[in-house]
Formats: sequence, structure tokens, C-alpha cells
Amino acid sequence: MTTQHTDKDFSAALEEKVLKYTEIENRALEVLSISVPENSLLYEFAKSSLEMVYSYFSDAKHFQEVGDLINALSCLNYSYGWLDSGVRLGIFKTDGDYRKFTFYK
Repeated sequence: MTTQHTDKDFSAALEEKVLKYTEIENRALEVLSISVPENSLLYEFAKSSLEMVYSYFSDAKHFQEVGDLINALSCLNYSYGWLDSGVRLGIFKTDGDYRKFTFYK
């Protein structure tokens, strides 16, 4: 037996995901900072990576505001990918919460 999903079900699930991942990223950004010294060769890379995080996150909020939840979720994924990869590379400092960031070796 297959379950039929309606457009309404899909829209509700999409909206729920966008809200959930926006909140997760808000919490992550509260504890995120650049971890490399300003005179480090990696500082400019860290700074531009953080700009990418904020740019995609801003785009996600814009798309959410205009009701384009597919693009909002896409931007959230890109933003968090930049964020999480920076944490994993060690250019961003966090609170060490493995539920918000990928620390596995």
C-alpha cells in the first residue's frame, strides 16, 4: 500500500524544515567565531568563508519571506555547508556541540 502525499503535505513539511534549519543555524551562529589569528595566512580564507555563510543565510531568509521555500532550503544547505566545513577545517571556533557541528575525524 502506498501513501499518497498532497501538495499541502509537501508544503507543510517544507515549511517545517525551513523553520527548523533556520533555528539551528541561528543557534550555531551565536557561538561561531573565526579561530585563526588575523596575521595567519588562513584568516582571509576564514573571513571570506564566514561571509559566504552569512550571504547564503541572508538569501535563505529573503526566499523564506517571499514564500520561495525550495530556494530558502537550498540556501540554508549551502550556508550550513560552508559553516560546518569551516568548523571541520578548524578556521571557526564553536562551543563544541556535536549536534550543531561535524567534529568527527
